[in-house]
Amino acid sequence: MNLSIVVPVYNIENYVTYMLDSLLGQTQLQFETIIVDDGSTDHTHHTVHSILSHGTPFPWRIVRTRNQGVSAARNTGLRTAAGTYVLFLDGDDYVSAELVQTVHEHTRETQPDIICWGYDLVREDKSSIVSFPPEGGSLSGSETLELILRQQRLRIWTGSVAFNREFLQRSGLQYTAGCVNGEDQEFIYKALARADRVTAIPDVLSYYVQRTSSITNSYNVKKFGVVDAFKRVDAYFKAHPFREQKAISELLLGRELTENYFYNLKTTLNSTRGITIQALLQDIEQHYPGMNRDMRVLMKRYNGTDRLLALQIKAFLLSPALYHRLIHLDNSWTQFKRTLKSMVRKEINV
Repeated sequence: MNLSIVVPVYNIENYVTYMLDSLLGQTQLQFETIIVDDGSTDHTHHTVHSILSHGTPFPWRIVRTRNQGVSAARNTGLRTAAGTYVLFLDGDDYVSAELVQTVHEHTRETQPDIICWGYDLVREDKSSIVSFPPEGGSLSGSETLELILRQQRLRIWTGSVAFNREFLQRSGLQYTAGCVNGEDQEFIYKALARADRVTAIPDVLSYYVQRTSSITNSYNVKKFGVVDAFKRVDAYFKAHPFREQKAISELLLGRELTENYFYNLKTTLNSTRGITIQALLQDIEQHYPGMNRDMRVLMKRYNGTDRLLALQIKAFLLSPALYHRLIHLDNSWTQFKRTLKSMVRKEINV
């Protein structure tokens, strides 16, 4: 069995069909699918079972667990997997029909520790938002980290990478149970720190669906756990040093962490009507004591060249309320531009 596809699912009965259809449409069938139902309370289990139980041409199983979160569900799937490689795919995303075949072709003669490929961000109607195809080639894990964090020329998402299962076992890698945001970056970065060989395929083979009801676009203070996730990565890097590790760690705990913190502030404030940034910061402090203080310390140390990030830092350090106001102005300007474009299109079509 060349590939195990581990799919955690939780209350996604209205979205899981796309993912299953993409697996049923594979041009090569040398893979197994492991669905980990993380305590769903809707009809997700029934939907999955009814689709897969009608002559599915590849091995599959459904593992039902009590609700423990996506990280624990992925670990359960990893323990169950039998494939040479393991791909962790979320239940509301989907893949190209050529995914399994392409992965097999690139691992048949050589067996890299990690293999990655391009992906598209797509809307719920499958229309494309942006594409992230990598340059093809073979790299070390540390070189891959440099491409991601220093050169910003490569993006790897959970659904666009597969790991050699024996490599994961040798490295003792698992997802951090209880972490609901940043757990994917933590796992990928740790794996890259240990990988001797990474193969990058220049084809888009996965599709990352941007749902308005996802954790990214809703109020959930636990998504600020990404800060702790990045700190765990830094500790792991120090325990398993590699070439340019110090510079990579500085970027991780500087630009990358600050951008993630601001992104979560922005999406939380935008998705929750009437909330103030002061209330949000108080909630963060209650759940993660000292986090806001630590982030302010990191911001004061920032000396990078990203002007937009530097402006956000300056506004936030001066006054979080000012930062919130800038977010509101940016949203208003973005909405104005969308409305203007829509009006122009209508005029053209008249």
